[in-house]
Amino acid sequence: MTAGGGLLAVLETARALRDQDQPFALALVTDTEGSTYRKAGALALVAGNGERTGTLSGGCLEPALEALAARVIASGAPEAAVFDTRDDDDLLFGSGSGCRGRMRVLAWPVPGPGQALFDRLEEAHAARQSLAMHVGVDAANLGRVTFDATQAEAGMLAVLVAPVPRLLLLGAGPEAPPLLHLVRAMGWLAEVADHRPALLQAGRLDGARALHAHRPAQALAGLAAPPDAVVVMTHLAGADLEALQALVALDVPYVGLLGPPARRDELMAQLPAADRERLQPRLHAPAGLPLGGHGPEAIALAITADLQRFFHRAR
Repeated sequence: MTAGGGLLAVLETARALRDQDQPFALALVTDTEGSTYRKAGALALVAGNGERTGTLSGGCLEPALEALAARVIASGAPEAAVFDTRDDDDLLFGSGSGCRGRMRVLAWPVPGPGQALFDRLEEAHAARQSLAMHVGVDAANLGRVTFDATQAEAGMLAVLVAPVPRLLLLGAGPEAPPLLHLVRAMGWLAEVADHRPALLQAGRLDGARALHAHRPAQALAGLAAPPDAVVVMTHLAGADLEALQALVALDVPYVGLLGPPARRDELMAQLPAADRERLQPRLHAPAGLPLGGHGPEAIALAITADLQRFFHRAR
């Protein structure tokens, strides 16, 4: 239903099904032990027709997840399932994954008991915030959800759903289209700003949530809230310097700068010493992990890998 991934794909699919008055089940990983494909806080969705968005394993557990969702939608009540692949019997008679882990999944029907969770997920997404909750996994509290820690009872587990990362690309050069494709696949949100109209032509930057025909300083000044990451990639020294100057005062935890180290040093040398000190701890330059390769696609992959590492560490 969507070309994206992660929480973003789940939310987009849920909205579409809601607008079509189609039932679905929300499935949440509440806790894990050992080696598991996903960890607590991961979400998936299964529509009433069996179509799934999101994954909880490499495919070995998905048939059981889809069966769980079908039961939940049919009964109108939440249900929990435990997938345990830690013993040798699972290799022969179970999923055959060999992952040696245990995962508990709680599923709710929507509409129904899962509606409140879906609403709070939407609110947290709009506010760009994590969603902290306690969920009941024992018989007495099965499926109960509270977003107030003071109301948590025995048999309820604390679960945190991390927000969707948000990026701003300052520059729509040749790396932007492949980078947006990867960003979308990762389930992140990205906007692009560039003052050159030819680079913002229709269809070239389909993966962007918004396009801004602005220079870097104007684009940054117009943000409703600072993004989680900004990648400075205009290929123009003056525009990149303008971007760095504007980013000094903004609370953006990741600032990526495209280009070789010598170019980085030249640009940073033009900033006052105090500004360099404020920017340096957040600066990733050259942007991207040193994976090897050349050209827009290789650069886009390297930047995506570095962003993934940063977002994972930030959590």
